[in-house]
Amino acid sequence: MILMNMELKEYLKIFKDNFKLFVSIVAIVILGTFAYFTLKPISFSASLALNITRSGFQQTADYRYDDFYRLQADEKFAETIVQWLKNPRTVADVLDKAGMDSASLSLRQLSKTFVAEKLSSQVVSVSFSVKDENAAEKISSAVLEGVTKNTEALNQNQNENTWFAVVAQNPVIVQDRVSPLILLLASLAMGIFLGFWIIMLRHYLK
Repeated sequence: MILMNMELKEYLKIFKDNFKLFVSIVAIVILGTFAYFTLKPISFSASLALNITRSGFQQTADYRYDDFYRLQADEKFAETIVQWLKNPRTVADVLDKAGMDSASLSLRQLSKTFVAEKLSSQVVSVSFSVKDENAAEKISSAVLEGVTKNTEALNQNQNENTWFAVVAQNPVIVQDRVSPLILLLASLAMGIFLGFWIIMLRHYLK
């Protein structure tokens, strides 16, 4: 209510009287933000594409019959892979295989390690972040090995050789970077926001 009842000239007077404080707050926020992103450890993001294929084809008089149900089955299997990579047991096995320490992670952390998404009926995208580029390559290999192991376990109960197989493309690994311009604009906006409310609170307390 106090802010609503104040006129523009009163706002200007308040900021004029506290101009140095306002600029200092904005500067501290900007410098602190840049210092944080400059000093924080380097991290990498990796993206791995898993392609669902088959080890054989069903022999039918009408090939379209197999194609139709194959696409449906592939889509369901893609959803299964997504759920595997959200399961703490699977994730822990993958990390252990890659030489990472999974014992220190909680169940929630394990379930959030990988972001798996079904891009199509036959393609699943897996992304994750690590602090080392070499670790990203090891984890990518371990992901494929873990998914392949689970797939082979399912295949053991099949009488036909038309079950699933998973093929992975080479992972894309990039260093996490934030555009300096975006960082400046974001920190400037936050500094202005904090500066405004700190000055208004200071004025109110007076």
